[in-house]
Amino acid sequence: MEQELGSGESEVVLLDGTRLPGGFPVECRWVTEHLAMGGMIGTAGNVAVLSGARITHVINLQQEFDDSPLLRETGIVLRWLGVPESLNPFPVEAIRDAIGFFREASLRRDHRVYVHCMAGRNRSPVFIYALLRATGWTGAAAAAAIGRADPAALLRSGTLGAVERCLSRFGVGGSGEPVFSTDSAETEGE
Repeated sequence: MEQELGSGESEVVLLDGTRLPGGFPVECRWVTEHLAMGGMIGTAGNVAVLSGARITHVINLQQEFDDSPLLRETGIVLRWLGVPESLNPFPVEAIRDAIGFFREASLRRDHRVYVHCMAGRNRSPVFIYALLRATGWTGAAAAAAIGRADPAALLRSGTLGAVERCLSRFGVGGSGEPVFSTDSAETEGE
């Protein structure tokens, strides 16, 4: 089924045809100065909020909604990964893609990346964890930063273990060496 944007801000129509009431706020929960997580964008009003927050890049993890029509002429760079809410099968290639996209975004000194799923509590924190680990943060520091940004974030040990196995395959393992580094002030423990 083709996605509709809905009538104005009053509703959002998901790819499966489900209609959701519009008027919900987008919430950027900042994990670092350059990296935020949250829930669905869904409306032009929420795009304006992201633009006001100087978001330069968006990683959309939702299978349920394509942000492309909303972001098409905004200057915000989008990567739509379409990860299942269940994280099953585990999205190894999506994690690799997110890391590469974040690496590209980090080349811009003014980068501000918004990672989101439907509610911002399951997929988003898992991918934020992977991005932080890939930039050299320890697992404990990454989990703590996510917990400070959103105490309701779901970081299950089994899921984090799966992320660690992915990162090991990508070149981050027991040595703690990052896949890439940024020259910003974002380091573990901040």
